[in-house]
Amino acid sequence: MSLTATLQRWFPPQSDLSGKRILISAIAALISVVLVALSSRQLLEGIAGPFLLASMGASSVLLFVVPSSPMSRPWPFVGGHLMAGLVGVSCAQLIPDIALAAAVAAGGAILVMHLLRCMHPPGSATALLAVVGGDTVHDLGYQFLLSPVAINVAIMLACTLLYWRLSRLLRHTRRRPLETVIERGEEKWLASGPAFSDEDLRQAMAEMDTFLDISHKDLKEIYTRAEQLAHGRRLGRLRCGEVMSQPVITVEFGTELEETWQLLEKYDIRGLPVIDRARHVIGIVTVSDFVHHADQLPHETLAERLAHLRRRTTRLESDKPEVAGQIMTHPVLTAREDQPLSEVAQQFTANHIHHIPVVDPKRKLVGMLTREDVMAACDCPADKTPQD
Repeated sequence: MSLTATLQRWFPPQSDLSGKRILISAIAALISVVLVALSSRQLLEGIAGPFLLASMGASSVLLFVVPSSPMSRPWPFVGGHLMAGLVGVSCAQLIPDIALAAAVAAGGAILVMHLLRCMHPPGSATALLAVVGGDTVHDLGYQFLLSPVAINVAIMLACTLLYWRLSRLLRHTRRRPLETVIERGEEKWLASGPAFSDEDLRQAMAEMDTFLDISHKDLKEIYTRAEQLAHGRRLGRLRCGEVMSQPVITVEFGTELEETWQLLEKYDIRGLPVIDRARHVIGIVTVSDFVHHADQLPHETLAERLAHLRRRTTRLESDKPEVAGQIMTHPVLTAREDQPLSEVAQQFTANHIHHIPVVDPKRKLVGMLTREDVMAACDCPADKTPQD
């Protein structure tokens, strides 16, 4: 093994936190430990106070630096200290030999925390403190769990919950949109999530048979975000004009519904932009628009309702739409030729749409962007465009 590999093994990267987050974590730990120190000084005399403070200081690292860890959740923190403290006090009361009592307290605390699903490493320090804390702690007996342990835990927990609340607000102000999942029938568009289920992930983690300091939910989110970044990196190089479909089949406001439907069938497409004489987009007609208006007609089957909707009315007055402009969706979302594809791709999900007309600087129609176009762009090698 090379020297570089050895050094990387023994000195791995510690954190991907920003400098701002590290500073906030340090300030939060400082404030909470100061409050706990004041409490311990009032409630415990002698060496026991600093010992208890040490266990709470260790907890502050988990709570404020790695809050996503399963060991940093409220129950592991609260239960870990209190249950381990209970084991420690019991060992101090029942086992006269202090060395044996300390050993049993440490092992018993780990066992109890495992069984009660409240594994929190600093809890073992609380268990040991109950044994080696001296007469000040021994005289308290089981009252030691209430004062000072429970009081200090409550102080630290209050600071932690406030810190988590503030951290969540800060994270949401700069968090990238994660929701980019679209499904149409059997189609999975872009990063539709991992190809494995939650149960698959749980089983894989269980088969490793070791304590993983990350929840399956966080691990799945990391996987999904990495996949999203890969798509974003690939799409970020492309502009809408590079991947849009051309030429575009269009209709006008007064195009009859039967003609509009025939165009959809002939070219095997699901949407037609509606333009005016200057080729400005004024709306879009999709298969969904036909189905929506057909559902309002009094016929038994969908095929019969669609046929009736498309059929021209020979009377002077009609009780149903007759032309494309009457069923089109408007206003319609458009994209610019030079707009990054990564920006526009998000609009498909946000607006539950399948087509986005592409316009030039004069807002005249020049192309059509569909989900399939974006999928094709994602499937291209990173150094090529779909046209290559």
